[in-house]
Formats: sequence, C-alpha cells, structure tokens
Amino acid sequence: MGTIRSAALGTAFLITVGTAAYPAWADGTRGYDRPSIWRGLYAGVHAGYGEAGDASGFVGGGQIGYNWQSQQLVYGLEADISLSDISAEGSASVPGLVTVSGSASIDFMATVRGRLGVLIEPRLLVYGTVGVAFASGETRLQANVPVMPQLSGSASTSESATGLAYGIGVEGKLSDTMSARIEYLALTNFDDFNDDGIGIIRAGLNFKLGQ
Repeated sequence: MGTIRSAALGTAFLITVGTAAYPAWADGTRGYDRPSIWRGLYAGVHAGYGEAGDASGFVGGGQIGYNWQSQQLVYGLEADISLSDISAEGSASVPGLVTVSGSASIDFMATVRGRLGVLIEPRLLVYGTVGVAFASGETRLQANVPVMPQLSGSASTSESATGLAYGIGVEGKLSDTMSARIEYLALTNFDDFNDDGIGIIRAGLNFKLGQ
C-alpha cells in the first residue's frame, strides 16, 4: 500500500498549498467570528482507488455526517458506504492433468468514524479520522481436470469482518453549501479476513443540508 500512501500525502500537500494560495477570502473575512459555514448536516459522494495486498481496484459510494465548530476546531461524526472492485486472481497448473484458478475480491465496505480537524483558513480544513470499519468479500476457486472431468468443479465462499478505520484528509469549501475533499483511509485489524488491511485514496464532494 506504499503507492496509496504516497499518493495521499502528495495530493493532500498540493491541495493545501493550492487552496491556501487561492484568493477565496478576497472579501477580507479571514476571522473565525463569522457564522460557521461548517456546522450542520451534510451528505455527499466519493470515488477513488484501493489496495489490499496484491489486490487493487475502484472504490465508490456515499457518505453522510454532521459537523460542529468551535472557532478553528471542526469536529463531528461521519458514516460512509462503498462498493468496490478491489480484486486479484491467479492460476496454477500441471499441464495435461489439472488447472486450478482462483480469485478474491472485496466487494463492500462501510465505516462509522469521528472526525477532528483544524481550520488553516476559514474555508480550508485539515482533519484526522478514526472509527469502526466493516468489509465483505468473496473467494472463488475453480478446478479443471481434463483426464477426470468428474473431479472438475468450482466453489466460492463469502466473508465479512469488522475492523479499525483511520485516516487523514483535506477539505475545502467551494461555497457555503458545497465542499470538496481528498482523503486517505486505512482499514485494518480484520483478523483472518484480510491480513494486509485495505488502503484507500479517494476524492469526494459534500453538500450541506439545511441551514
């Protein structure tokens, strides 16, 4: 998952520098005594890329959460659900005798997390997050025995597990009611379900609900 971590840290750095340099506060309201634009209920969508050992693939879904704000601190709760195509496959054979192929995939993930962040500027939030992770996947095996076709066949098993989720992110307000983010999440401690853990880099859009 080194590629995922490097991409997450590099992108977060670029967004932080770029957003801080952008003249989004040209109206001169740089203080934190203005009415909070972060506090309240929000929902949004996300998409990205995940790795789990030798498996990798697309991740996409939605999230909902609630923020509170106290001056430069923004804290809250968030839940998300994702469908994924994180998968790997392989095969082995003894020519003319038997061929065995297999694949494994992580098809579903969800987390419930707390978030705590600091406003570098009124519209730019850097945050950490930690909570509970859920994941579900499937393993499939198929054997082909040409000399004894009756031994050929396939089997599959589905598993789900609960683990730990943690990560970091950067989120910037595009308007008082819409924000964009990029974040890195690690999903770990799944016992025998996935020893390598899951690393995810994803971007998202959030929309504030109500006032």
